[in-house]
Amino acid sequence: MEKLKVDEVIEAGKLIWAKDLTGGLSGNLSLKVADNMLLITGRCSCLGMLEPKDVCAVDLDGNPQDKDFVPSSEKLFHTSVYKNLDAKAVVHVHPTWTNGYFSAHDKIDFDTFETRLTLGDIPVIDQKTPTITDITPVIEALKNSNIVVLKHHGVVATGQTLKDAFYLVQTLEEAVKMAFIRDFYSSVKNTGYVQGEKPQESSKGSGKKYKLFSEEQIRDIVDIVNRDEKFKQLSLETSLKTKLAVVLDETQDTYCFNFADGKIIDYTRSADDAEFVISGKSEYWRAIFNRQLDPFAATTQKKLKLKGDFAKISRWYVPFNRLFELWVKTPVE
Repeated sequence: MEKLKVDEVIEAGKLIWAKDLTGGLSGNLSLKVADNMLLITGRCSCLGMLEPKDVCAVDLDGNPQDKDFVPSSEKLFHTSVYKNLDAKAVVHVHPTWTNGYFSAHDKIDFDTFETRLTLGDIPVIDQKTPTITDITPVIEALKNSNIVVLKHHGVVATGQTLKDAFYLVQTLEEAVKMAFIRDFYSSVKNTGYVQGEKPQESSKGSGKKYKLFSEEQIRDIVDIVNRDEKFKQLSLETSLKTKLAVVLDETQDTYCFNFADGKIIDYTRSADDAEFVISGKSEYWRAIFNRQLDPFAATTQKKLKLKGDFAKISRWYVPFNRLFELWVKTPVE
């Protein structure tokens, strides 16, 4: 079994190298193989040329099974991920385009729906040392997004598999390339391009905080949505008619919203006849309502579970995106 896992790490390294997501002796990978054990790449190893001797098991304190093996200098970051997050794989690389873009920007606005759904709002954390010495803010950011940019350093991504994390890094690198091309041609042609729609002033809340999934919070969500003319217009334009349920995993509290005629016409406490069901832990719902986590990205990154035909719900992306903008007017305790 362990040999198969070592082969998996080696294969991931070659894939990352082939896609030009890191160079030289930079980058490191890890894969959790037991409750108190992970495989990690060694210090000064090339991800594109990994051999079995370059991958070794270490415990959650970073101690290697093989006394002669020197783990990556980022071993404390990797072990911290597994101590604090429900992840089974970590990719840490230094992609050229991403590093270049974020050396001059603090955020990125995505042009394609697919990228927005996959990545959401990516946290960007300033990095001041060659290795991740201030681990806490990175771990906190990874609680809400499976990928984090380390400004002037690189990118870290987590997943249930190394491929999950790799896909996130590659998607970001391609998005950065598109952003560069977009900005370059916009500048050359002087088209007056404006990046991304800015948050609506009407989305600002009153400062009141609600108990998560309380009746009061849900009633106010319905009231806010039904008073919003933009949501009504977008819903009518896209013929939004469906039932969407949200579920809090710990308590199984459920609310099913019935959308029709440009508004939420009513809601129930059962998901039995819901066309779509979004469920998740309280920590993720709390992050969504407090503007720390994008709901669409939360589903694609598997922090929230979505039951239903994704192709169908995506046709209503625009009104649902507005819906989620309005949700943050009900921040939770």
